[in-house]
Amino acid sequence: MSDTPIIPPEDDDLLAAEMALGLLEGEDRVTARARLMQDRAFARSVADWQERLVALTDDIAPVAPPAKARKSLMSRLFPARRVPLMQRLWLWQGLSVAALATVAFLALPMLREAPTELPGDVYATRMAAEDSALEMLAVMDMSRGDIALRRVSGNAPDGRVLELWAILPDRAPISLGVLPEGDVTRVALPADLAAEAAQITLAITDEPPGGAPEGAPTGTIMAAGAVAEL
Repeated sequence: MSDTPIIPPEDDDLLAAEMALGLLEGEDRVTARARLMQDRAFARSVADWQERLVALTDDIAPVAPPAKARKSLMSRLFPARRVPLMQRLWLWQGLSVAALATVAFLALPMLREAPTELPGDVYATRMAAEDSALEMLAVMDMSRGDIALRRVSGNAPDGRVLELWAILPDRAPISLGVLPEGDVTRVALPADLAAEAAQITLAITDEPPGGAPEGAPTGTIMAAGAVAEL
């Protein structure tokens, strides 16, 4: 017989709500965080609660912190030392919209990097679309010059492939390549896009095998999201 207590569904849902509201403290908070990393159903329940609760703020005008304040905070927290991407994602969880932070939290075990001497700019986004089941998390690490992607849900339609695009103002979409079938992958970011990284919107279309034949998207936009700096 297992020693693990059976948690009634209603109590589990209440725990997810308390986690979403930030009401848990001490050992309860530590235990709930561990479940987020291991229990996909519980993590999805927390995400659902965060989506419901964030709607309560719809009438509140958003106020974005100045970019200098974000950079100043990062420099104080991580002064000229090795800062793994994992730590930066954890900080971002407290500064970004709830749904995106939750997806990032789900992806943390899959997005690991070799440490770098100095922290570089890092951008991330959740890619999704209303009429598509595809959902992906993308983390763009400028110190590595690549984009780490984790598929949360969805697949390419039968007989089609997924192609990743970088979209910038006043420029045609730039293909970043056809994505492999696995859930986690890395894609190189062209060096000439580095200076415009903060303006990139990442998008995924379904294309014929081998990718868009003319180097321009021809299929449906399966998911998209504008990057934000961590």
